[in-house]
Amino acid sequence: MKPASLGIRPGTRNFPVLVAALLLFLTTGSSPAADFPAGSAPAATDNAAATDNAAATDNAVATDNVVATDNVAATDNAVATDNVAGPVAPTVDNGWVDRTHSRVERDLFDTVVWFDRFFGDNRMVVTERPESYLRWTNELRWDEEEHFSFRSTLRASLSLPRLEKRWHLIVSSESRGDPNAILPEDPGNPGLDIGSRGRKGSTELVYDMFRTARSILDVGAGVRLKIPPDAFVRTRFQHARPVTPNTLGRFTAIAYWDALDGPGESNQLDLERWLAPPTLLRWSNSITITEISRWWTWGTELSLLHKFSPKSAITFAGGASGSTHPSWVATNYRILARYRRNVWRKWLFLEGEPDIHWPMKEDGSRKPVWGATLRVEILFTGTRPDPRDDGGSGP
Repeated sequence: MKPASLGIRPGTRNFPVLVAALLLFLTTGSSPAADFPAGSAPAATDNAAATDNAAATDNAVATDNVVATDNVAATDNAVATDNVAGPVAPTVDNGWVDRTHSRVERDLFDTVVWFDRFFGDNRMVVTERPESYLRWTNELRWDEEEHFSFRSTLRASLSLPRLEKRWHLIVSSESRGDPNAILPEDPGNPGLDIGSRGRKGSTELVYDMFRTARSILDVGAGVRLKIPPDAFVRTRFQHARPVTPNTLGRFTAIAYWDALDGPGESNQLDLERWLAPPTLLRWSNSITITEISRWWTWGTELSLLHKFSPKSAITFAGGASGSTHPSWVATNYRILARYRRNVWRKWLFLEGEPDIHWPMKEDGSRKPVWGATLRVEILFTGTRPDPRDDGGSGP
């Protein structure tokens, strides 16, 4: 049946229609609130008929859910009367455009978080992580220059629940740096240095000044594990925000001071484009300056990440790194493919990574160097106990 028009036109033909509509309204007992979605309450207006002169009846029962508005006692089950003016519908952001945008944004964040967790990318901290984790990685590498070499790294983050739930103990160690890395893993952390040829380690106590779903600001102080030990302090800010419906931007700024190397500062910008639910395109850029070098070192890398299953994924990446002294010339180019798979147990991962890089020689010439790396990683994760539980005393 075609709905009646709400417009009122002059003439007596409309009078029977209005009378019939009023009778239908009274006999069915419907109310304007029926047009609202479930769980929505009509807005109270100043035109409600209940006034100071309204007489309270014996059947009126006061409940805890009553909200006083002007002179009307409004309850969740209040039924609109004939004298209540039609409520104003609230603005609801539920159009298909808004729903599509929210779904894409949620899927984009979920995809980024999954790849960060699966590949153990510690440069990205504005993601949902376990309270405590430990990653122990061992790799065997062969290339045309160094032939066979072995490298081991350890990275642990332990939450301290007894200290206001904001303190973390970070332990980092590596047997040697990765000279072929395009981007630094953790700028300002002396326990992880891509230029190091010897064993290094550090312990750091980090305090989260504030943390939201998209931003984090923390400060930390620690010592380099050596004799005699060297102290360092640093602060880090990171913010993530959708740039477009399918693109996420993440900015990281780190300022630090090391008792041995002096002050330094590092900035990183990552743009991540969601191509499909299992595929992500990431462009990472980093620029760092230290008192020792007194010039900027930079790196840029473009990578394509694809998820085959919850237990396997692959990355294709290419990038360049260099410094601003004596000029903006790349000192190394690198192309790689990394396949990672979860095997046997949920905490055991295997990686295979063939690569080729073009380092600059002292005379300015370049020669391609082929190589391949096999990695084995053991992951431990955990959540902190409820501080109200007397049985839990540690992370």
